[in-house]
Amino acid sequence: MRIGGLASGMDIDSMVKKLMTAARVPLDKLNQQKQQLEWKREGYRTISTTLVGFNDKLTTFGRTDSINSKKATVTGASNVTATATGAAANSVLNIKVSNLATASSVVSTNGVANATKISEVYSNGAGSITIGTATINFSADETIDSLVKKINNDKNTGVTAVYDTASGKMSFTNRETGEKNITLSGDLLTSLGMTTVNKGMDAVVEINGLTTKQSSNNFTINGVNISLKGATPAGETSQIQVSQDVDKMVETVKSFVESYNATIATLNQKTSEERFRKFLPLSAEQKGDMKEDEIKLWETKAKSGMLRNDSIIDKSLSDMRSAMITDVVLPDGSKINMTQIGITTGKYSENGKLVLDETKLRAALDADPEKVSALFGQTDYSTKTDFTPKDGLFNRLKKIDNVALASMYEKAGTSQVSSDLTTAFMVSSQMGDQLRDFETKIADLNKRLTMKETQYYKQFTAMETAMNKYNSTSSSLTSMLS
Repeated sequence: MRIGGLASGMDIDSMVKKLMTAARVPLDKLNQQKQQLEWKREGYRTISTTLVGFNDKLTTFGRTDSINSKKATVTGASNVTATATGAAANSVLNIKVSNLATASSVVSTNGVANATKISEVYSNGAGSITIGTATINFSADETIDSLVKKINNDKNTGVTAVYDTASGKMSFTNRETGEKNITLSGDLLTSLGMTTVNKGMDAVVEINGLTTKQSSNNFTINGVNISLKGATPAGETSQIQVSQDVDKMVETVKSFVESYNATIATLNQKTSEERFRKFLPLSAEQKGDMKEDEIKLWETKAKSGMLRNDSIIDKSLSDMRSAMITDVVLPDGSKINMTQIGITTGKYSENGKLVLDETKLRAALDADPEKVSALFGQTDYSTKTDFTPKDGLFNRLKKIDNVALASMYEKAGTSQVSSDLTTAFMVSSQMGDQLRDFETKIADLNKRLTMKETQYYKQFTAMETAMNKYNSTSSSLTSMLS
């Protein structure tokens, strides 16, 4: 039980509070250090998510349909459409279609008009049918629609079933075109007269004088996706011209430059941010004496500069700049660099920002698109970490980013694969261990402070008790002498 300062006339609670404020100074420092470490770790998470997001974009930019994009232009007869993949070579294909591919089918010759149940067309009760590699079971009172659904829902039948209630007839059509046959058996199918299969046909196409058969009306040849819409009219030809899609390649390079600049801007901002060392994290008591706007302004400065001159970020920035300005060695031994296609760095004050001259880029693409594509997309698989002269710009940057992500994972426990700012930190990391150490020290110190506060109150209580006793004795003596 705590006794107030009735005997001494002192404000015991106020005195203990002042004594504990002084005693809590080491605890406040620990909490501040812990908070700064948490802010620093959050800063690393911002950087890691930025680099993961940039890596994802580099993967997209590096696809052949982005950095080595081709387009297919069709002229002549309109019975053919085409699209080019990045694997297509610049070429011309002359197409003549003799016939389209068709699918095998079978139609019942017997049927009962308006029949809805299997029992109306088949009198042998329950049974089964086999279509392709699928066995379909049915009951005597099952509806025909139910059977049709079973056939269509089973991928192993390989067919699409249709039932016409008005005529009572059923048909099966192969889901794939071409000469592939339909195999089926079962008494129900026999009773329906589904015994004769109309065999499908392959498409017959002449490509640059070479006659070929295709099981589908959609096929790929020489990296060109071709779709046949009908037979070529007599005396006509469809011509497919494959060429470089310069516009799409320009858009890819422009998007890359924008993403690169945004990424290094984030990194530069974090590593050059001013550090306000006098602005320490606020305690709960300090926040209680401040307005909300004042707290925000204070904490903005307190959080600033947590990653100033950080070695991981500085190394990444240095390596990225080096990767961008170093020549790429092509398979034939020749070299190419970004300045040859219209990419330069901005002013010194812009910290490595890239500037694109689109006119010069288009000229380079018109002159040698494969060389430009190699500058960005070439890959040297001999090493997974350090980039080599044979690595294109995209792969160089990905390797640099991956090294930084691995370093931050080890130090701060940040994810190496997520671009989500809310992703949880890994349990095991250098900073994670430090934070757990802080938590242990803070918990221990809180216990000691609680004990110290209790001891202060005990001491003041003892003093009050003694003074009460003294006052009581003094009063008695005074009474006796009066």
